Amino acid sequence: MIGVTTENDQLLVTIPTQGLTPDEVNDFVAWLRVESIARRSRLTPEAAWNLSEDIKSDWWNTNEQRFTPREGH
Repeated sequence: MIGVTTENDQLLVTIPTQGLTPDEVNDFVAWLRVESIARRSRLTPEAAWNLSEDIKSDWWNTNEQRFTPREGH
């Protein structure tokens, strides 16, 4: 059973971990952190799109050689 209480401007959630691996628990907590940050963000959809394009471009510039054939090979 999931328990929820509020205390001192905080939401306290108790979730049983029986049947969950430590990695699953960590993944869930990480998801909660991302959701919390996203909900407080003042990032506009356009700015978010531009940021995602920058991230993809940086990633591609770093990893392109892994996915494209080298000349002469």
